This record gives sequence, structure tokens and C-alpha cells, in this order.
Amino acid sequence: MASFSIHLAIGKRYFEKSKIITNEKEFFRGIIDPDLVEDKKISHYTGIQDKTDLSNYLLNKVLLYRFLLNEKIDTDYQKGVFLHLISDYLFFNTFFDKDYLLHISYSDFCKDLYYSYDITNDYLERKYNISYTDFLDKIKDNIRKDQKEKNVSSEIRTNILPFSKLDNFIEYVSNINLHDYSEKIIKNKENVLP
Repeated sequence: MASFSIHLAIGKRYFEKSKIITNEKEFFRGIIDPDLVEDKKISHYTGIQDKTDLSNYLLNKVLLYRFLLNEKIDTDYQKGVFLHLISDYLFFNTFFDKDYLLHISYSDFCKDLYYSYDITNDYLERKYNISYTDFLDKIKDNIRKDQKEKNVSSEIRTNILPFSKLDNFIEYVSNINLHDYSEKIIKNKENVLP
């Protein structure tokens, strides 16, 4: 999943630009909650997964159509959840170079990703003036658990999240019209790009 910092930065930019969010606290709770549950496969409507084919694995990590069949995006909380899922779907399916994904194992990808999160978190927190205060304990426990499950160590890896590319991604996702995008997904009955 995208890091909490990435989700919060996208949420902050979306909130700043949007006129459809009235309850900021509920919106941000929706942005964070999908990653705070025990089984992220349920909260992300994950499809069939085979970690030996990393590109296909990432493609099925979030099924937006399945979410929209089960949920409405009619509250600020649900808008936050939907924006979270959109962010993860686009992060895993548009951000990374396809050649990189073809030549790396799931395990090494996770190690590169969590190493990169450590590098980019401070940058994102400063640039987007985001804070974890309301969620700090839950987020720290979640990060520790994820790192342990994915066998991530503190070894030096490759940074796969360049700052400028992250900034562009945050702006791109924060400009998505949630209603129009949901209609496009429902019309196609599957994940599609905005």
C-alpha cells in the first residue's frame, strides 16, 4: 500500500482543492482506516494474488469496481476511503516502471518500497504539512507489523520513490473527480484509469 504520508498528502491536497468535503475529520479518518484493519485484503477488495507475477499481483491489490458494488461514496468518510483505494490502485499500477517490476521479486520490491518510505516520509510531512497526531499510535503499530510480516530490515536499498515523481503523483490523484471516476469504473465493470 502507499505510505500513510502519501495518503495524507493526497488527502490534504484533495481537501484544499475540493469543495465537496464538509467534514475534514471524517474525510481523513476514511483516508487512514483502510490500512488500520487486521485484514487489508478485505478493506482493499483485493482480488486473486500470485506473488510470483509482481505486476499482476499489484494489479489485483485493489479492486475499485468491487468496492463500488458494495459501498456508496455519499459521505465524507466514504469519499476518504475511496480516495485511499484510488491512490493505492494508481500507485501500484502507474507509478512504478514496468521493467523494474518485471525484474524484481515481491520480497525485494517490499524491501525497496519500505526503504523508500523511510526516505520520503520526512520530505512529505514537511512539504505538505501533514501530521499523524490523531492516528499516531495506530499508524506506528501498523507500520511495525507490516515491516515484520514483509521481513523488511534497515539495510540500504534502492529508493524507488523520487521526490519529484511523488509530488506529480500527489497532484495527479488529488485532482481526480471521485464521482466521475466512480461512474467510469461502474460503466466498465472493472478497474480503469481515470
